[in-house]
Order: sequence, then structure tokens, then C-alpha cells
Amino acid sequence: MASHLTPSSSSNSKRQFDVFVSFRGADTRNTFTSYLLQSLHWKASLSNCRHLFTVVQLGRPESEFIEKIAKETFRMLNDLSPCEIRGFPGIEPRSKELEELLMFDNPNCVRTIGVLGITGIGKTTVADSVYKRNCRRFDGYCFVEDIENELKRHELSHLHQKLLCKLLDEEDLDVRAHGRLEEFLRNKKVLIVLDNVTEENQIKQLVGPQELYRKGSRIVITTRDKKLLQNNTDATYLVPRLNDREAMELFCLSAFPKDTYPREEFMDLSNHFVYYAKGHPIALKLLGSSLCQKNKTYWMEKWERLRVTPDKEIQKELKRSYEELDDEQKRMFLDIAYFFKSEKTDFVSSILKSDRGNAAAVMRELEDKCLVNISYNRLEMHDLMHTMGKEIGYESSIRRAGKRSRLWNHKDIRYVLEQKTGTECVRGIFLNMSNVERIKLSPDVFMKMSNLKFLKFHNSHCSQWCDSDRKFQFCQGLDYFPDELVYLHWQGYPYGYLPSEFNPEELVHINLRYSHIRQLWEDEKSKGLLNLSGLSKAKNLERLDLEGCTSLAVLGPSIKQMNKLIYLNLRECTSLESLPEGINLKSLKTLILSGCSKLHEFHIMSENIESLYLEGSAIEQVAEHIGSLRNLILLNLKNYRRLRYLPNDLYKLKSLQELILSGCSALECLPPIKEKMACLEILLMDGTFIKQTPETICLSNLKVFSFCESSIEDSSGLVLLPFSGSSCVSDLYFTNCNINKLPENISSLHSLRCLCLSRNNIETLPESIEKLYSLLSLDLKHCRKLSSLPLLPSNLQYLDAHGCVSLEKVAKPVTLPLVTERMHTTFIFTDCFKLNRAEQEGIVAQAQLKSQLLARTSLQHNHKGVVLDPLVAVCFPGSDVPSWFCHQRMGSSIETDLPPHWCNRKFIGASLCVVVTFKDHEGQHANRLSVRCKCTFKSQNGQSISFSFCLGGWNESCGSSCHEPRKLRCDHVFISYNNCNVPLFQWSEESDDGNRCRPTSATFEFYLTDDTERKLECCKVIRCGMSLLYAPDENDRGFKEYGLQILLSVHRVRLLCPCEVGPTHKLEKEGMILWCVEGGFLSLDVTGSLPFEDV
Repeated sequence: MASHLTPSSSSNSKRQFDVFVSFRGADTRNTFTSYLLQSLHWKASLSNCRHLFTVVQLGRPESEFIEKIAKETFRMLNDLSPCEIRGFPGIEPRSKELEELLMFDNPNCVRTIGVLGITGIGKTTVADSVYKRNCRRFDGYCFVEDIENELKRHELSHLHQKLLCKLLDEEDLDVRAHGRLEEFLRNKKVLIVLDNVTEENQIKQLVGPQELYRKGSRIVITTRDKKLLQNNTDATYLVPRLNDREAMELFCLSAFPKDTYPREEFMDLSNHFVYYAKGHPIALKLLGSSLCQKNKTYWMEKWERLRVTPDKEIQKELKRSYEELDDEQKRMFLDIAYFFKSEKTDFVSSILKSDRGNAAAVMRELEDKCLVNISYNRLEMHDLMHTMGKEIGYESSIRRAGKRSRLWNHKDIRYVLEQKTGTECVRGIFLNMSNVERIKLSPDVFMKMSNLKFLKFHNSHCSQWCDSDRKFQFCQGLDYFPDELVYLHWQGYPYGYLPSEFNPEELVHINLRYSHIRQLWEDEKSKGLLNLSGLSKAKNLERLDLEGCTSLAVLGPSIKQMNKLIYLNLRECTSLESLPEGINLKSLKTLILSGCSKLHEFHIMSENIESLYLEGSAIEQVAEHIGSLRNLILLNLKNYRRLRYLPNDLYKLKSLQELILSGCSALECLPPIKEKMACLEILLMDGTFIKQTPETICLSNLKVFSFCESSIEDSSGLVLLPFSGSSCVSDLYFTNCNINKLPENISSLHSLRCLCLSRNNIETLPESIEKLYSLLSLDLKHCRKLSSLPLLPSNLQYLDAHGCVSLEKVAKPVTLPLVTERMHTTFIFTDCFKLNRAEQEGIVAQAQLKSQLLARTSLQHNHKGVVLDPLVAVCFPGSDVPSWFCHQRMGSSIETDLPPHWCNRKFIGASLCVVVTFKDHEGQHANRLSVRCKCTFKSQNGQSISFSFCLGGWNESCGSSCHEPRKLRCDHVFISYNNCNVPLFQWSEESDDGNRCRPTSATFEFYLTDDTERKLECCKVIRCGMSLLYAPDENDRGFKEYGLQILLSVHRVRLLCPCEVGPTHKLEKEGMILWCVEGGFLSLDVTGSLPFEDV
């Protein structure tokens, strides 16, 4: 029998009815509809169920009515349980970024957004997530999947009709009634996703112009080709690769379905596979799936195979992008993959243009198709794409190496060269000789390679190729170079000359650094490389690098004909005595004459030079008319020890951005800067004899200024320095400048980020330094007279007060803590012997508070993962681990069982402490040091996880070139607070229970390393301590009162309305700092103008 419907309970006045009824065959004898009407008490209940069905027409066919019920019920159930994309770490932030571009909250426009990225990066997944999260906002919606694949089975018109049917909710539709369809679309707000579009006409035919759609409609187009989006979208979302944490999670979801982190025995191998995939989702999934439920031996074998041969399934996925290219694009892609990855774009373009009219245009096409990426003027590509390109070259070649077009494998190249099996098929040879033993070359080794364009022998381990004599075995010189040669790069060229029959007309680039060459051509009359007359026919030459060719004495007259020459490097050509006069190489932009120790005169060779390097040369004065170099961007005169003065027309260098005068020890003054040098941003004057700047100086845009090892007669001289009045300066370096005090107006440098004052006679810092709100780094090393530190800027990340032997007082707090703290901080007080215990405890208390604030911010923003660098790190002289560390041991390791409830929802990391002894090891390697801790957690069921934390240390970074090792005389204490906001184990099916007992043992092993990660033996850990770190409770008054006590001890405060600033943002305005404090905002009145009673 049918069940009677009863109203569901509800807290409001509306009544809700169940929509499902039971029935038997007999109940439907008079048609299902009549039975349904009877069961629903149709006449009495229809009005109450009106909200369930939009349109119900009695008299319509029964099948239509049933279908409408099913559709509407399915839609309502979907609304109650919206779809979510699972199993893709990082999908949430990516979806939100795309949603921001789509601007769903703006109903007054139609927006089309492109989703761009390489094959397998997650374009479809992101678009699908956004579609499922938002489709119910629209009157009609449709996701057209994998158009490229669909068009292999159906015509484009079929997809168009399918799209319209879905949008208009019709089973069958006559697309010829297009005018009427337009009217339908204008009445509906729709969401459309076109997935994997490969041609522009697909966009035109499927969605057409935006004018067809009602305001509020949204269209998403995913593609691998940026060019398709340029005229068809309002904005483009470039899908980023996964970060390390997301990549590891995705890999583990496939490799360890029940775990989100690798088991200990697979940790190192998992890291290898994740690193190999470089954040590529498809690669991570395929690798993980292939390793699932396999033993460690299989994993190791798989990794060894992968190092030699790429994974076939990954190659198959990525190769789809390559197969879409035309022949010219394929050729350039393979050239880049084999030879030119990470090279400068303009350099590669100049080399490849010889057989392509517009190589730069083809390069841009490859970038549009996401096969290469141009970043900072360098050609980059994803490592998997790079591997795919090399593998394609192997797949498309015959087994015989000599018939391959591109050779890079050292075994193949050795065989081809020694056996002389090269053919006209060979296009390029690039050989890294660093790990290659001797190769035997015969005079006619290149004779059969008539189409050879690119030839490079280099040593990645030694730029000067000191052992080149031991790399090649030969009895004679070379008889032949192909005339097609465009790129010749042979560091340490072992022969005395180039082949006499070689015609260099096609040459664009020559690099013969540190070679043995004595003559350019064999039949030259000169006995050594005395001039460049042999290059007279190289009229297409753009780059000439003869660094270290010590036989070169003069530049011959043939250089006048090199009108395409852009780059000329003659560094360390120690026999070069003069430059030609009266020439103007119109294309020359970079000229390097550094280390030309016999060059006494400099003549301008081109008025278009942009970079001029005269470092360490013997030139006594710069050309008087240097002001004619209107395009000069960089002028390097470092260690120009004979230079006494600069030209008076220096100010005419209007394009100059960087001027390096460091080490010009005879230079006594700068010339007057009569006119504004608006482009000059970097001025380095370390080790000069300059005592003050000229009366006239206009350097208002200066950003970096270094005056280390120079003498300032009194602190008032600082007022005259070039940064005075500049609001742009970001970095100031004043090491060992005889400074006694800083001017109070230093607070006017609002953009200052780095300030180095080491080795000066400063006794105290001005209180106004607190107002340098952008300051991140403060270096006070060896300020031996410094006795106290005032309150420092709130955003300060790095303070180094090493060797401040008179320092007794430090402000409490050292820096103003912000409740929205996000800055990781390091305070170094090594060899500050006068700091008493109270001062040290104040520093540690400050660090403790900052770590709590940082950890709390991390929890509030749901930041996941292990942060290997410390949230806060401090160090100071001492021999004791503070008593509040729960676990303490002598030696360098701790093994302990953790409390049963240690890993609750408040757990965020660990506080770590070590005492390091430097006795008997004074000054050895102590200028670069990192204190580290390897942590291993092991659960009762055998699961374990390990990672390495950093407790702090130092790496000398001040602008001065005269560093010396830190000579630590006694034991020092290092304390750090490290974040670990990640589920350490999948404890059980009930792992969501934050109060569950979790028996765990933990091991902490402490050690010291240098910058190469090598363990140091010159100092050792003698004591260590550890405490688990937890976020404070929301009602932890002790924490709040402690924070406010620190704040109130420094400033008077007043409470502001919470609506005056966003809930998590710090705001700086007119000397005030605002931050969120539990429902209100505290404003520090740094001017002290507000009475305390206003609180």
C-alpha cells in the first residue's frame, strides 16, 4: 500500500513533505499518474508542494510529467549536497583565484576567462571545480569536455547543438532557428566551460560573441594555446605547478592510498620522484600509481630506470602538445630542448635566425603554446618537457648515432668523433667535458658533417678549463670546419689555429675562452694571435668572446667591418695594449676590458655601448667625452686603482643605472652632478678615498648605496651623502666608516629595507629608527662601543649584533610585536658578553611571544606543512638550556616518549635549544654556520616520519667585501621556534578525534653545518633541549595579558572600532601601526600625543 505523506518537523511556519512514495504493480493499473495524485492528496496538497515544482500541467503526457519530477528532484538533491573536487591538493586556492577573475558577484557584465597551462597541469580540474561550485547560480549551464578528443568522433555542429540543448534544457533543438535561439539565450544567465580548445573557430562557433548572452553570464575556456585567448577573453588564469607540499600529497594519494605522507622507508625515494615531477600533477599521479603496493626494491629499480629513460606514460601525455606543432616549430623546440634551455632569449634568437627568417616569432609561438617559458629574458621549459624533447630526438632517429641530427650524450659523441661516423644529418654537437676522459680527434673529424651548425665543447665544473690539455688526444691540428657553422663555442680550444679553408661568413657567435690558439687562420703571417685580421670575413658575427687569450696584443683594422658585433669580451687579455681610434661599431652594446693589465688608454669604440667593464685595468683616466655614451646603463670601474678623478660630464649619462667605483683607492671626489641623473639606482663607493660628496648632487632615485671602508670625518658628513632627501633608497652599507652617530632624520628614509653599520663607533641608535617601518635587516656587527639598543622597527626580520662587546641594555621588546605577525625573525647576539641574564630572558620572552603570534596566524589562515626555517631564532653567549625546556639532555641528541595527547588540534611545532661550544675551535669556519636538528617521530604501530629543522645561524651578507670569520670565544645558546602544522600520521579511522591517545616516541639529533650542508667538526653541541609548541587558547588570559604588558610598557594605546581596518591586515599611516586584538584594534601612538586615559 502507498504510504501517506506526513509533514516533516520544522522550526518555521513552512511545511515540508516527503516526495517519495511506495507502490506495487496493482497500484498503477489505472496509470501511475492517477495513483500518484491519490497518494499525494492532490487537491489538498498541491498548493503546499508548489515550491517543489516550477510547472505542472495536467493533461500533458504522463512520461513528461514523470521525467520532470525526476529532473527536479535530482536538481534539489544536488543543491543539498554540492559536488567537490577531491584528491587534488591545492584545488581550493586555484579555484578561488579563477573565481576572482570570473567576478561572479558582478551581475552587470558578461565575462570570458581563459585557463592556460601545459598538458596535464590541471586546467580541466580547476575549471571543473569552479563549474561544480557555481553552476547552480545560473539558469543554464554546460561543461563541454575535451573538445579536441570530441572532434575526432563528432562534427563541431554536433557539439554546438549539444551545448544549446543543455543550456535551454531541451532534448532536441533545431539549430537553424538561430534568431530565436539568440532571444532564448538573452533571457538566461548561463555558465559555459569549453574544455581543451585547440582552434579559434571552435570558440567562435560554440559560444560566439558576448553580446548573445544575458548580463551575469560567464564563459571559461581551457587551452594550451595562449594565442587563442588573446582576442576572445577578458583575462587569463595561468595554472601554476604544485608546490612541494601539494606535490607530495598528490603523489602519496596515488602511491599510498591510505596515507597522506610517505612511510619512513620510502621517504627518500618519494622525495626523488616528487622532485623529478617538478609539481606536474599528471606525472605525480602516474608515478604514484605505478609504485602503489610495490616493495622498496621495485621503487629503487624504477628510480634507476627513470634516471636513464623517461616514463613512457608521462611521455605519451606530454607528447600531445608537441604533435600539434608545425615542422618549423618542432625544429626550434628540439633545438631549445637539446642545446639552448636557460640561455638568454636574444642570444638564442640570433643563433637560430640563420635558418629561420624570424626566430623570435617562432619562439613566441612556442611560448604561447606553453612549451617554453620566457622568464627574465631566458628560455625555460618544464623539466619533463625538456626530457620529452630529448627523447623525441632519440625516437625519431636511426640507431646509428652519426645519423642523428642532435648529439648531446657523451657516449654517442665519443663514438661519432673517434670513429668518424658523423654524416650530413648532424646539426649540432654539445658536449660537457667535465666527466669525460680523453677523446682522440683526427684532422678530418668534421669533414662529413657538412650541415653542422652548432658546436660546443665546455666544462661545467671549471669555466677556465684548467685541465683542457688532458681532455683531447691529437697529433695534428684540424683541417676542416663546416662553412655552415653558426655557433662555435670551444673553451680551451686545443689547437694553435683555426682551419685555413674555413669560411666564417655564417658565424654569429665565437667563444674561444682560455684557448691555446696562436693564429686565427693557419696561413697568417703573425706568429701569435696578435690581431683579429683573420675574422675579416665574419660580417655576421654578433658575439666574440676571447677571454683569457693572453697572446692578443691589438685589435686589427678588420674589426671596423664587424658592424653587427653586439658583444666583445677581452677580459684578462693581458697582452692587449691599445684600442683602435676613430671607429664606431654601431651595434656594440657590451664591451669588457677587465683585467687588461697593459691597457693604459681607453677610446670610445661605439656611442651605443650599454655596459662597459673596465675593472682592474691599467687605464689612468676615463675618456673625457664619456658623456657621449647616452645609452650607457652600467659602468664598472671596480679596483681601477690609478683612477684619480671622473670626467666632469659624468652627469650627462642620463641612462646610467649602476655605477661601480669600489676599490678606486686613489679617487678623492665625485664631480659635480649638475643635472638630475634620474635613472641611477646603484652607487657603490667602497674603499675609495672620497670623504664627502660634492655640493651639487642630484640622485633622487638612488636605491642602493655602499660606502664601506671609506672614512667619514664626522657624522654630519652623513647628511651630505647621496641618499639625503631620497625617498627611494632601500639598501645602505656603511661598514667601517668611522661613524659616531646617526642623524635623527634617518627616519625619513621610508623605503629603507637593509642597513649595515658594522665596525663603526656608534654608542647608541636614535629612537627615530623605530619609524623605519620597511626595515628588514639591521647589521651592527663589531660596533664595540654600542651600549644599548632602542625599540627597533616592527617588521625587522634580521638583527646581527655580533661582537658588540659593550652592549648591556636591549629594549623590551626588541621590536614591537604585531598580533597579525607574519615575519620570521632572527636575532643574533653572539659575543655580546655584557648582556646579563635579565636581558637574555627579555630577548627569549620576545621570541616566545613572536612565535606564538606567528603560529596563531598560521592556524587562522590554515597554513599547512613543515616550515624548516625557524619562526623565530635567537642566539647569545651562555652555557645553560633555559629551565622551561621540558626535555633536556647532555650531548647532542634527545630520545623521549611524548605525552599521550601531545598531537592535539593546538599542536603547531617545537621549541628547540642547543648549547654550542666554540672553545679550542676559535674562528674556524664560523663565518658561515647553520644549527640543524633531525626530528624523527615514530608511532606505536610502526609509522614514522623524519624531517630536518633549522635552529638558526648566520651567513655573512653585508655589502662589504672584507669579511672575516666570526671568532667566538665561548659557549653560545641557540633557541628556535619551529612550525609543524601538518598531520604527522594517519593514526586510525577515528583520526579526526583531536583528544585521542597517540603513543609516540621522538628523537631529536642536533648538528652543525656550513653553507654546503657539510657537517662541521670545528664546534659541537654539548647540551640540548626541546619543548612542544602549542597555540594559546582563545581564553588564555595569561597570553593576552603578557602581550599587552609588553606593549603597554613601551607605548600608550587606544582602542579603535573593528570596522576601521580589515581583520587580518596591518595598516601603517601617519606614524601609527594598527593590528587586530581579539575583536578590536589597538593603535600604537608612536608620537606619544594620546593620553593613556583614552584606552
